[in-house]
Amino acid sequence: MLAPFEPIIQPIIDDVLREYKKAKYRKGTILTPCILVWLCFALALRRDSNYNKTLNWLFAGFRWKSLDFCKKIVTDGAISHARKKMGVDVFRTIFHRFSSVFKDVPSDFHGLITVMFDGTSMTMPDTESNRKKFGKHKSGRGYGAFPQVRAVALMALCARRIIDIAYAPYKGKKTGERTLMFEILKRCSKKSCLFLFDAGFYSFDLANYMYENGTQYILKIASSVKLKAISGSQMADGSYLSEIMGKVVVSVNPDSGRKRWKKVKIVVRVIHFQIPGFRSVRLITSLLDPTITAQEIIAHYHKRWDIEIAFDEIKTHQCATLKGHMPTILRSKRSDLVEQELYCILTAYNMIRSLIKESTDTEGGDPLSISFLETVDIIIECAVVMSISAEKRKKKERLFLLQMIANSKIDRPRRPRRNPRAVKVKMSNFKRKRSTDKSECTNFMQDVEILYQEAA
Repeated sequence: MLAPFEPIIQPIIDDVLREYKKAKYRKGTILTPCILVWLCFALALRRDSNYNKTLNWLFAGFRWKSLDFCKKIVTDGAISHARKKMGVDVFRTIFHRFSSVFKDVPSDFHGLITVMFDGTSMTMPDTESNRKKFGKHKSGRGYGAFPQVRAVALMALCARRIIDIAYAPYKGKKTGERTLMFEILKRCSKKSCLFLFDAGFYSFDLANYMYENGTQYILKIASSVKLKAISGSQMADGSYLSEIMGKVVVSVNPDSGRKRWKKVKIVVRVIHFQIPGFRSVRLITSLLDPTITAQEIIAHYHKRWDIEIAFDEIKTHQCATLKGHMPTILRSKRSDLVEQELYCILTAYNMIRSLIKESTDTEGGDPLSISFLETVDIIIECAVVMSISAEKRKKKERLFLLQMIANSKIDRPRRPRRNPRAVKVKMSNFKRKRSTDKSECTNFMQDVEILYQEAA
């Protein structure tokens, strides 16, 4: 149905539908299981269109070629009923199967594959089902306008693709970002990976888990954590070694439930640096090799921001709504369909990113230099035509599609600059944006000052 994506995911869809015994359907059914799956992906791509308009877009090529199909292809409620019947598990499995093909990605930092965690939240329609399942944000001004789902994602830096996701209600026990991060960390492959963490994820349990599994990481750490330098450990680049200490559970008494603890010390490398005009920052890392310099680690950790760019591409562009429409990221009014839609959005995002990677592999270039928004526009433009093309013609059209995507370079690539943390509309903790708040050119790595540890 979505011809640009068929070669990369259709076999997975077919296998999963058979596995869940969802592949069969009655003769004359328009919303067959396969078409429904593609429709759900299309809904994740066309957030600006309602159910029937999106279905009409999918069938537009067949309609005008055959001069058949009425304007309203299915009755009201049929799509929601079919989505409910299909369930969440099919889409969860498709997402994980499709994400698993990303394991064969090239190393990008001293033989390691860079992956990163971050959390976000997504709004949804204000219905009783969604409120009961996910809850609303509450502040001093009262409750938020819409229920929200809290999500933590693991992303591969190479081609900016989502590897895994964990989500929970916005508030409640065991719904925090650390809990969700550990849920992903314990089930993902950690071989040859370099994990980048923000300060909010730090805990001794995390450092100990990474140490026990022999996993490499770079982690920003809060100023409240004391990091005393080990005598004589300071390196030529200004970084030094320190010990972090904590307690871990050794055993649990099955009768009383009492836990036995032991103290553990972990040696980490500390890099303390500052950029003029900003507070000083400390990074801890398991990369103890002095040939990997502090400057390299600082510059590479800065790439953790790419997951924020991925969230922006999903929430601001892929899930953008038209003015006058409900301004929520998700459109589903039932909590179970919210979960289904979340997997559809992430799978659709990964399919777009896979096409971008394929285009740069074929035509040359960096996948991170290709415009996500232009790529989405090209896919929407060509999908109707490619869906009714003959097989021989499809191969030529696909090559042309890859050329078009490869030539859709970002017109304003990332520059060495910084912007004031100010906003135009003042309902924020940041100061109000004024005419004097202008962008200014800067060279971060030239301005970085390594803060040397004073001798004990």
